[in-house]
Amino acid sequence: MIDVARRLWLNLRADRRRPPLARLEALEAPERFVEAVLPYAARSFSLCIALLPRRTARALAVAYLYCRMLDTCEDLPATADLKAAKLEAFLARFDALERTSGAPIGPAPTIAADRARDAAERVYLLLLDRAARVDAEFLALPPRQRAAILRLVGRMGEGMLWAVRTFAAQEGALADDGQLARYCFGVLGNPIVFADEMQRLECGVEPAEPDAARIALAASVGEAVQLANVARDLEKDCARGVFYLPELRRAPPGELPGAIASARRRLLARALALGRAFQPFLAGIPSPAFSLARGAALLMALFTLAFWQETARRLGLELHSRRYRITPARSVALVACAVFSRRGYDAALARLDRIFAEAAERLAAWSAPSWSVH
Repeated sequence: MIDVARRLWLNLRADRRRPPLARLEALEAPERFVEAVLPYAARSFSLCIALLPRRTARALAVAYLYCRMLDTCEDLPATADLKAAKLEAFLARFDALERTSGAPIGPAPTIAADRARDAAERVYLLLLDRAARVDAEFLALPPRQRAAILRLVGRMGEGMLWAVRTFAAQEGALADDGQLARYCFGVLGNPIVFADEMQRLECGVEPAEPDAARIALAASVGEAVQLANVARDLEKDCARGVFYLPELRRAPPGELPGAIASARRRLLARALALGRAFQPFLAGIPSPAFSLARGAALLMALFTLAFWQETARRLGLELHSRRYRITPARSVALVACAVFSRRGYDAALARLDRIFAEAAERLAAWSAPSWSVH
């Protein structure tokens, strides 16, 4: 618990608007670097990882940082060809490792420093430049954790390559909700499946290939979370010519603000429907009587719901009654109950599901949703 408290403190005191780049760059010890850079490379996920036992937290931190490096290779290069080349180069660095246990990992691809547009992206480039420190932590993990991380990196990389090529072929836009769902699964559905696998290993359960129903639940959870990232960055993405919704690509410049507000409302409707997957998916993850993992899983769901509640408020939609608003104090209480009691966890998941259901019903009463959920 002392280790968890220390990691939580590191996250709570991190100022993500002013990351300490020089201090991070100077950290040579791999474990210290991974621990220190994670709060600046991640958003809410870093706090969720901090809640986990050290064995699982270490593996998830390494996995997240590798995924962040892949995301940087997708986001920051100037052209689709460069993006694809950087992604392929990042994936290729693990080829020898998969063939020969313990083989050196190749160097990470480089991206010019002037591609960073803000402090957060400078952290991402620093992380890519210091990939060898993350590699050292990766190589120190148990073999089954390493194998799971390699599967995750491979699947995410292939998903991002598909996205890069699809955006390029379609003038910077996804064509429909099916493509959006595929994109979200590649970016966050795969990590959700991976986190489930890590918890099964932690509980001594031999991980098996998840069945179609469980993958569908993971896809819905991952999409509900990733749509929050999409909705948060609509203005920034449109400015750089990336359109996750086809109507944004078609909107005349003068009508773009209104189109973005409408798109955000449609994403809200979709996320509220998808959010009903949190309860059955999270309830299906094994855990002992006392479980930090339950707290971390619930915290991820609460962060997601809190974002969509705030989005609804900014859109002028009163979707949540006062007793169902997610606040920091309520989150702390729910997470604490989840950690110490399976019954408390199940009750919190049921409450979460009621909140998603109530909000979806209220939004549907005002306007019929136009997005199908697969």
